[in-house]
Amino acid sequence: MARSTYHHGDLRAALIDAGLEMVAANGIAALSVADAAKRAGVSAAAPYRHFPNRKAFLAAVTTAAAQEFGAEVQAAVDKVAGDDPLDLMEATAQAYVRFVIRRRIGWDVIFGNDVRDLPDADLAVTRSLSDAFLAPALEVTAGDVRAALRLVEHEIAACHGYASLYLAGMFDPKYPEVDRAATQAGLITRALAEAARFR
Repeated sequence: MARSTYHHGDLRAALIDAGLEMVAANGIAALSVADAAKRAGVSAAAPYRHFPNRKAFLAAVTTAAAQEFGAEVQAAVDKVAGDDPLDLMEATAQAYVRFVIRRRIGWDVIFGNDVRDLPDADLAVTRSLSDAFLAPALEVTAGDVRAALRLVEHEIAACHGYASLYLAGMFDPKYPEVDRAATQAGLITRALAEAARFR
């Protein structure tokens, strides 16, 4: 039954969803076209109409993750009143933590070693996502690219750390943990940005 549904429906989207589930559960190394086909309930040959190889599948899964992540970051940024880069960085940090906790996919998947050799066309969406983090950092550092990249690196490390602690069950269950982890990451990011502003 599932096979005919996917053949007449959106098999490509079903395979990408299966890929996102695999990455969330076991990391990007676990991504497999054959396993995605199995999860989608189609033959092992069916995915190759959409993805000629693992690299093409990886590009599609990474792009889908980056689009979803980017939409969440943009929604958080849109809620910020004004254009203070510290507020924007705090918002991107909170969005990062919430996304990683909800989807179990973070910067390491979207920008990790596995995707670095993908064609430029496949990386356009990920570049757009990185710009959402880099733009306010550049404002904070008065255009110093090196300092801005270092600031974003610190932000991502803090965010990924808080998300990882949450996923490991390290927060007190009496508190709304997701909000607490996101808020803490936002406050740390703001402090890092304030420190970078005065260097």
